[in-house]
Amino acid sequence: MKKLSTYILAFLTLALTASCYEGIDPITQVDPGPDTEIPTAEIISPNGNVIIPFTDNEANLSIEIAAQDDIEISNVTIMIDGSMFKSISSFLDYRIFNEIFLFENMQLGSHTIELIVTDTVGNSATDSITFILDNTYTPILNSETFYMPFFEGLYTELISETDPTIIGSPEIISEGYSGQAYKGTTDAYLTFPTQGLFEDDNGFTNQFSTTFWYKVSGEPTRSGILVVGDDATDRNQGFRIFREGNATEQRIKANIGVGTGDSWNDGGVIDVAAGAWVHVAVTVSETESKMYFNGVLVNSNTLSSPIDWTNCDNLTIGAGGPTFSYWNHLSDSSPMDELRLYNVALTQAEIQAML
Repeated sequence: MKKLSTYILAFLTLALTASCYEGIDPITQVDPGPDTEIPTAEIISPNGNVIIPFTDNEANLSIEIAAQDDIEISNVTIMIDGSMFKSISSFLDYRIFNEIFLFENMQLGSHTIELIVTDTVGNSATDSITFILDNTYTPILNSETFYMPFFEGLYTELISETDPTIIGSPEIISEGYSGQAYKGTTDAYLTFPTQGLFEDDNGFTNQFSTTFWYKVSGEPTRSGILVVGDDATDRNQGFRIFREGNATEQRIKANIGVGTGDSWNDGGVIDVAAGAWVHVAVTVSETESKMYFNGVLVNSNTLSSPIDWTNCDNLTIGAGGPTFSYWNHLSDSSPMDELRLYNVALTQAEIQAML
């Protein structure tokens, strides 16, 4: 009986196995033919110069490569600045190899990466890239003349790589729009020379723009934000961007000096209680001033004459400064981030692209 049971079990096993493979063609080895195709080699990343934060002197660089052969890859080699970085000869997929490697602590300067892919019969392909690892800021637009990100606890302006004059004890807080941000305290602000900020190759321009992220505060109820002027007694030169209101809402305004007088742009209102970051942009052409919140035009005003830069030597950041303190537009406690200046009147499309 035991022997019969064994025969029955064996029969059922054979029957089940046969049914499992029913309809499946048998595997037949196919000769791929001679390996005459040259493999492909591609360095996907980096694909150009690499910019790192201005406070860093080295970086961990990701290197992404792609290799392929019609028959079989034998070896993939990565050389960095003439020295072996990686050599791979074992592949899960012997025709396609895509991978990312990390090169640690690459120093500033020029570097060359070379990728060499070889197949089993000795055909090879190479790809290479020479790039610069740099910590110099690249302006987002050709017209950008000033950029202060308040990064790493510093007030450094990145295009000129210089620091402002610090008045009082302002702060850099961690809760910025993009990392860290500037926050004024009582009687605290920054000043910066205007040389080069509102000029092109022909000298001072008749137009300019500024953009920044702003989280408005209601205390104090009025303050200066950005001010350029020639003295403390008139508003006929430079410009003043400031706020006025109460603990509930604040109106951001702009005043433009046109030589024999000034022009007012009443801007728009920001809800203090919302506690939101708002992108503020002010543009001034030869004939018009405009203010935008989050890329949306909130107000515009016609200028009787172009802006007058006579004796405008300093930019005040975070206060009314000596040219606009007489109406109590003093230091500002509202956090500010990503402050930029331009020597042209930006278009709305350019402003929206920044968002």
